[in-house]
Amino acid sequence: MILRVSSILIFTLGLLMASAATAKDAPPVNSLMTPEDYTASGLEKLSDAERAHLSEWLERYRQGAVIGPVVKKAPSEMNEQEKVQAEKEKQEKDKEIMAKVIPAFRGWSGKTVFRLDNGQTWQQRQAGRLRYSDGDSRVVIRRNIIGKYIMKHEDSGRAIGVERID
Repeated sequence: MILRVSSILIFTLGLLMASAATAKDAPPVNSLMTPEDYTASGLEKLSDAERAHLSEWLERYRQGAVIGPVVKKAPSEMNEQEKVQAEKEKQEKDKEIMAKVIPAFRGWSGKTVFRLDNGQTWQQRQAGRLRYSDGDSRVVIRRNIIGKYIMKHEDSGRAIGVERID
């Protein structure tokens, strides 16, 4: 489905690139594809304002006014401010999260969702079960060596792979 939507959007982009219209006069997206393609791509769910913005963005992209995603620079190419920001982002990723599960921690089984007192929501991503009935809800979430997150329940000493879902 994602491949189909991507193909449709690329086709739409190609049609817009062939157009000589300005961003203000950009043709509406729905006029560039069949009704079936328009529905299959999910564009009917967009508001009129969202569709107009998409049409204008595609036209700006066609004109070269929109660039792709920013490619991270090597540290040797960064100025001092960029180096400080990159280090700050790295520390943010590397830090551990200490929180309490709310309501009280009862363990995990399957795809358990954990709501934390810091407002974050995490979900179990690995198979496993743990039953817990004592009162301690403290957990620590850390990034492992391959970049995945592990949540450890402090009292039981048990850990499980998790992913952030909010």
